[in-house]
Amino acid sequence: MAIGEDLRAARRRAGLSLGTLALMTGVSAGHLSRVERGDREATPALMHHYEIALGAFALPFAATGSPDVCAPEMGTVDDMKRRGLLSVIAAASMGVATGEPLTRLLDGLGTEPPSHVGLPEVQAVEAAADLYMRMDLARGGNAAIAMARGSLEWAVKLQDRPMTEATRERLCSAVALLADRVGWATYDQGKMERAARLLTFALDSAARGGDRDLRAHTMLDLSVAFADMGRPRDGVEILRLALGDERISSAERANVHAVAARHCAAAGDRPGGLRHIGLAEEALARAEPAVAPDWARHITVSPGHHDSALGLALFQLGEDSRARVRLATALERLGENRTRTGLRCLTRLAVLRLREGERDTGTEQARRAVALAADVRSARVTKDLRMMIDGVRQCGLADLAGELAGSLPPA
Repeated sequence: MAIGEDLRAARRRAGLSLGTLALMTGVSAGHLSRVERGDREATPALMHHYEIALGAFALPFAATGSPDVCAPEMGTVDDMKRRGLLSVIAAASMGVATGEPLTRLLDGLGTEPPSHVGLPEVQAVEAAADLYMRMDLARGGNAAIAMARGSLEWAVKLQDRPMTEATRERLCSAVALLADRVGWATYDQGKMERAARLLTFALDSAARGGDRDLRAHTMLDLSVAFADMGRPRDGVEILRLALGDERISSAERANVHAVAARHCAAAGDRPGGLRHIGLAEEALARAEPAVAPDWARHITVSPGHHDSALGLALFQLGEDSRARVRLATALERLGENRTRTGLRCLTRLAVLRLREGERDTGTEQARRAVALAADVRSARVTKDLRMMIDGVRQCGLADLAGELAGSLPPA
C-alpha cells in the first residue's frame, strides 16, 4: 500500500476530516489531499505532523524503520502511550475534549458527591486549587500532594452530576487547574509517566472550560514533561499548538515562547530557540497583567517569573551575558514563595559567575544554593544542583565540586 493511502486510512480511523487535520497541522487541506492521493511526497516533516495529530491511531508503518518515514524519538514512555497522549493534546489545543472523560487516568475515586452541583461546589474546588497552589509554591511535599489528590478525586466525581452549562464550564476549568498543579508536583518529584497522564487529564478538562490561558499553561507543563523524557521536539510541537490560539494573553504567550526556546536548545536548534526568545520579549512588551486570570498571579505574572523563564532559556542556549542579567533580575524580584524557581536561577548564576572568573562570588552562590536546597524535595532542583557541580568542575574547581557534592543528599 502506498504511503498516501496509509495516511488517508489512518486519518479516517481517527475520524478526522481533511479540514480538521489542516487546522491541527497548519498544512492546507489541498496539499494534504494531494499527498494522500500520491500526487505529492510525504516528507518526514509532514509525517511528523500526521503522527502528532492522529496520535493513538498510529500509522501502520511508523515502526518499520523505513528510511522514507520520520522515525519517532524513543523515550521512557511506551510509544503507543505517547501517541495516545499526543492525540489528546492536539485535540484539546483546538478546544475539543475527548469523547469520554479521562477519569481512567486517575486512581481510586472515593467520596460521594452531592446529587446536584451548584456554585458552592465549584467554589470549593477553586478554593482547593488556590490553597494547594500556595502550599506547593511555598513548601511542596507529600502532604500538599495528598491534600490536592483528595480534592481532585472528589472534584472529578462532581462532573457526572447534573448542573447548568455555565456551572459545568467553570467546574471544568477548576478541575483542570487542580489536576495541572497535582501533575506538575508529580513531575517535580521525578515521576514522569504519571505526571504526563495527570497533565493530559488536566488538559482534557481545560478543553471543556473557558480559560484559554489555563489550556496553554497546561500544554506548557506537558511539553516540559515530554522534553525531560528525552522528547524535546515533541515539546516544541505541543507549544506550537498552544501558540496557535490567538486568544491567550500576552503574558502567557511570552511564557510559552520562553519555554519553547528551552526545548529548542535541548533539541539542538539554537536559531529556533533565539527566535522564540525574541517573540517572548515582544509579547512581554505588550503584556497586560491586569487581565490575567487569578491563578496566573501566583505563577505567570508573579514578580520575576518571566525573567526566570527567559534566563533559564538563555543559559541553555549559551547566551551567557543575557542570561546573567535575566537570572540576576529574577532573583531580586522572586517572592519568598518561589523557592524552587529561585534555586534554579541561583545554580545557573553561580556557574556563570565562575565562568567569568568571579571566583569568590560564584563560590558563595554555589554554596548558598546547596544550603538553601537542603530542605527542598524536588527532583528538578537536585538535577540542577548536579548540573551546577559539573559546571564548577569544568571551571577547574575540583575541590569545590567535591565539597558541594558531599553536601547533597544521596540520589
